[in-house]
Order: sequence, then structure tokens, then C-alpha cells
Amino acid sequence: MIRYIKWGIWAYVLLLIFEGALRKWILPGASDVLLLVRDPVVAAIYGLAIAQGIFPRNGFIGFTFVLAVLSAIFPFLGGQGNIWVTIYGVRTNYFHLPLIWVMASTLTRRDVRLIGYALLAITIPMTLLMVMQNRSPSTHWLNLGAGGGEGGQIHGAMGRIRPPGFFSFITGPMVFFPLVTAFFLAYVTEKKKWYTHWFVIAAGICIALALPISISRGMVVICGWVTVVFFACIFLKGAFNAAFARVIVSALLVVVALRFLPVTQEAWIVFMDRWNQAASEVQGDAWGSLTDRVASGFTAPFELMLDVPFFGHGIGVGSNVGAKLLSGRLGFLLSENEWERAMLELGPLVGLGFLGLRVALTLHLLTVSWQAFRRRGEVLPMLITAASIPPLLLQQWSQATQLGFAVVDAGLVLALVNAPDDAGDDDEEFEGDLDDEDDEDSESKEEENEDEEDPLSEYEKRRRRMRGLA
Repeated sequence: MIRYIKWGIWAYVLLLIFEGALRKWILPGASDVLLLVRDPVVAAIYGLAIAQGIFPRNGFIGFTFVLAVLSAIFPFLGGQGNIWVTIYGVRTNYFHLPLIWVMASTLTRRDVRLIGYALLAITIPMTLLMVMQNRSPSTHWLNLGAGGGEGGQIHGAMGRIRPPGFFSFITGPMVFFPLVTAFFLAYVTEKKKWYTHWFVIAAGICIALALPISISRGMVVICGWVTVVFFACIFLKGAFNAAFARVIVSALLVVVALRFLPVTQEAWIVFMDRWNQAASEVQGDAWGSLTDRVASGFTAPFELMLDVPFFGHGIGVGSNVGAKLLSGRLGFLLSENEWERAMLELGPLVGLGFLGLRVALTLHLLTVSWQAFRRRGEVLPMLITAASIPPLLLQQWSQATQLGFAVVDAGLVLALVNAPDDAGDDDEEFEGDLDDEDDEDSESKEEENEDEEDPLSEYEKRRRRMRGLA
């Protein structure tokens, strides 16, 4: 049963990445339906988890259930009677959240590391596709929007679009590349076979190339933030050793390789033009525009809280799907700012509860990943947590890709930190190896126990005790 849940999680991750390709190129006529393509997978995972007796039961899940019930009732008390908008809103805010703890209770460290290697492998064709999209006209078939419409991508600078890769829009790379940056920085410090090391280096080159190609200031800043957290961990760990030397050498190789690529030089010219455009819009202070955007994201809902109806305008109303159902056109009926949207949709009471849930989850990830770093010297949970902060805290959950990565990032962190202390030595960030025989032996033993339905091993008992808030 656990094996099938893991397959479902893999399906969720792959659909999260390639859902945009399905909506743009393969099945554009079913674009609206494919927006919900991961929901049946989530429902199946929940059903298997309930049957296995591992569906999460903790304070986060209980509070999520209370918020979901109130969010479903308040629209009708407040006069918003479209039940489909309400259902979609409840699905968006709450339905996917329990998957975080299902991932935490079923995935082993080896599973997380395999997911990391798979994401790094996808980075290579993703970046190549983004380069072709960036260098193609906005009307080219590579730059079709969801549903197959021409000109469906966001313009960046100098006539270039912001390439989305396999995703529907640039918001996908903005959450994908910080996560793969976390895996790259953790893996590049490890001792491994030469072909695995060069594979990781190739993925690192693609990450470095994707940053200017994206013409996204947010993506560059978030990946830079993950890198800063990495070097801070290196400093606190005192790991200025051969592993650190490998990082420096690998970084030099990446820089040298990119230095001779004309596409890189051109990409940085376009990116800096976009940066200068942003600076000119705010009297020469491009950094100030970024910090103001982030700060206003936190403060704006509290400025209008007293003017919002107690029951709100109705969950789902502020999403693109809600706008389509209510007005017949896509757009933001309430606000593009995520915290503002939550407050306007849910009202001050439930709105504060929903925002508090997201803040509490973020703080929980920071706490447990910091404890894993201090106790076991693990860097990867800290790096994934750093990558998860924007989608968990600020980005729009009504955008399916950002919601999906918020869930996946959090689930991967908890899966890593919930592993018992004595199971962590084989996967040490600075000494581990994907092919470690001990990991394979322990994994095979787990599968034997599942297949034979033997009593739970001591290892599995400890994993279950550490699930959720433990």
C-alpha cells in the first residue's frame, strides 16, 4: 500500500511540472479541465492513506478542517451564492494541504533524494526549452498560452517573452528553480561517482543559464536567497573542507562554461534592460520596488481589514476561475495580492486564521529544519525550506503551480527531518551517496515488511511517532 502512495506522490510531482505542456500543446482544448488534473491523484492518495491508517491527524489538519468548514459557510451568509465558486475556493485553499503530512509519513530520505535527482534531470530540457522560447517570437507555437492561444505569455524586455518552459506561465519556473537550486547545492558537495558529479554540474549550468533567460527578477532573487542560506549553513557548520572546495570548483566550471556561450551574454543584456525598466518606473530604485512589493504583501490586508465585510466576499471569488464563473472573463475581481485576496474573500476572522495557518506552517518548517541542521548537520532541509518560503507565505495559491510547489516543498522538508537520527548517517549532505548500499538494504527491508504484512519494525514505529507536529 505504501508503494502505491509513493507512486501517487511521483505522479503528483510530474503532473505539477508537465501540466502546462498538456494544457498548451497536447490537449489545449481540455485546458480548463487539466487545471484540476492533480486533484484525482490527491484524492486517491488520501484514500490509500486512510486505508493504511496513516492519514495525518495533528493540529494543522484539525485547524485546516475548521477553516474549510467556515469558509464554505460564510459565502452564503454573506450573499455569494455560487456554489461552484465556493467549491473551487475551498479546494484551492485547503484540499491539497494534508498531502504535506502524507508525504512526510511515507517518503524516506532515499525517496526524497531520488525526487531531487529527477528534478535536476528535468532542469536540463527545461532550460533548453526556455532558451528556445526566449529566442522565438511571441506568436511562435513554443510560446502558446494555456488553451493554445497565441501571445499567451508575459513580455519581459527588448521584445522577448518570459519563457515558462514546460509550465503554463513564468510563475512555474519561479517556484521550480529555487527548489532545484536547493538540491543542486546539497548534491554538489557530496562525494559521488564521476558521472553523477558531472550530471549535477550540467544541471547547475542549466540553472545558472535559466536565471537571466527567465527575465524574472523574482526568480533570480529567490535562487540567490537559497544560495545565501547555503553559504550561511556552510559557515555555521564549519565545513570549509574538501566538500566546500568542490562547490567552489564546480561554481568556477559553471562560470567558465557560461562565459563562452553567446546566449548567456545576450540573456544578461535583456535581463539588465528589464531591471533598468523597473528602476525607471520607481525613480531609479529597482531594489526598492522589490522590497516595497514584498512589504506591501504583508501590510496591505491589515490596512483594509476594518472595511472588509465580516463574512467576506466569498472564498474563490478572487481567483481567475472564480472570475470566469461569475463574470465570464478571466481576471482578479478582488486583488492580485495574495494576502489581500485572502482577507477580502474570507473576511477578517477566517482570513486571519488562513494567513495564520500559512505563517505557522512556515515557522514549523524553519524550526524543524533548523533542528535537523543543528542536530545532524543536514543542509538540504534548510535549503528546501528557504525555497518554500515565497510560495508558502506570499504567492498565490489560486495559481495551481504555486500551490503545488508550496505543498511539495513542505512535504519534502518534513519527510527529511522526520527520519530517525540513526537513519541519517548514510545520507549526510557532505558525505552521502545516492547508491549507498545501506540505504538500499533498509529500503528493501521496508518493502519486504510491507509485502509480508509483518508487525511494524522499530524504524517504522519511530517514523510514525515523529509524524506531523512531532
